[in-house]
Amino acid sequence: METLQLVGEIKPGVKIISSQTMNYLWLSLQRTIVLQQFCSASLIQFLVYTFQIKQKDRFKVLSAFHILIALIFLFDLSNTHKDGKKDWIFSAVYFIAAIFLLVAGIFNKKILTTLSKHLALLLFEFMLIISGAIYYWSKEASFVAVSHALLGGAIVLLWIYLKKREGGEDIIISEANIILPGLTGDRIVEWTQLTNVIKKHDLLTLDFKNNKLLQVEVMNADHINEDEFNQFCSEQLTIQNK
Repeated sequence: METLQLVGEIKPGVKIISSQTMNYLWLSLQRTIVLQQFCSASLIQFLVYTFQIKQKDRFKVLSAFHILIALIFLFDLSNTHKDGKKDWIFSAVYFIAAIFLLVAGIFNKKILTTLSKHLALLLFEFMLIISGAIYYWSKEASFVAVSHALLGGAIVLLWIYLKKREGGEDIIISEANIILPGLTGDRIVEWTQLTNVIKKHDLLTLDFKNNKLLQVEVMNADHINEDEFNQFCSEQLTIQNK
C-alpha cells in the first residue's frame, strides 16, 4: 500500500485544511450562491420604477403672488386709523413691507433665486397679514379682519403645499400599484383602473378606464430602458385585467 508524501516544506502561518473542512467550505459556498440567486430573483420579482416629475416654473406665479400681497398692503394704508387719525406706526410698517415685496417680486430672478427664499417670504407675509387681521379686529373693522384671516390661512396652505414638494415629486410604478403625488397626499392607482401606461421619451402617459388621461413630463430617467418599461406595463395590465 502506497502512501502519499507531501513534497515541500510548511511555511510558518500556513495551515493544512482537512478534507472535512474542505467539504464544509464547499457546502457553504454553494449555499451562498443559492442565496444570491434567490435575492436576485426577489429583486426581479418586486421590480419598481421611479420617475421624477419635471417641476413647473412656480417662481413666476409666486413672484406675482408677492406683488399682489404688496398691493393689498398699500390698499390697507387707507384703513389704518387710530382714534380718527392716521396710525403712522402701523402705516409705516405696512408701507415698508409693501415696497420690499414689490422689489422682491419684480426682481425675483436676482433676489428670490430658490424655493426656500419664496417659502421664507410667504411666512413673512403670513405674519404681517395676521397682524393686520388682529389690528383691524381691534378697530372693529370685522370684514377687513376676517378677509385678512382667510388670506393668512390661504398662505399657510400654499406654504405647506410647496414645502412638501420642495424636494421634488415622484411617480412610483410597481407590480402592486402606481403611486402618484396628490394635493394633500399620495394617490394610489390600481392597475385595474388603467387601460394603458406608456413612456415615450420624457413623456409618461396613464390612460384611465374612465376616459381620463394623465400626461406628465419626467426627468432623469435615462437609466430606465424604455422598451423594457413599456413591456413591463403591458404585462401588468394583462395580468391585472384578466
